[in-house]
Amino acid sequence: MVKGSEEGKEERADKEREKLIPVLVREGLGVLTIGWDLAIPIFAGVLIGHALDSWLETTYLFTLGLLTMGVMIAYYNLARLIHRLNVQDRKRKQEKEKGKEE
Repeated sequence: MVKGSEEGKEERADKEREKLIPVLVREGLGVLTIGWDLAIPIFAGVLIGHALDSWLETTYLFTLGLLTMGVMIAYYNLARLIHRLNVQDRKRKQEKEKGKEE
């Protein structure tokens, strides 16, 4: 009897791992995009600002303005990603607690 319950525990653990791996891969890939979410708006702001400054023959007015806007957009993207991860984590914890109650 003990052997059967141990096998059942191992099967449940295997099923848990199978469910967890896609979640970890998906979240891991999502976290890997943080660098792009930060870099692209900043770089694009500087690039477009420099082009506008060159075209309009101004000093660094547009470069600095669009750099600032790029930084704000980058941090907004970061805050949005953190919020999404927190929501997913809360849902996972709630599902885990419901599983324990049943």
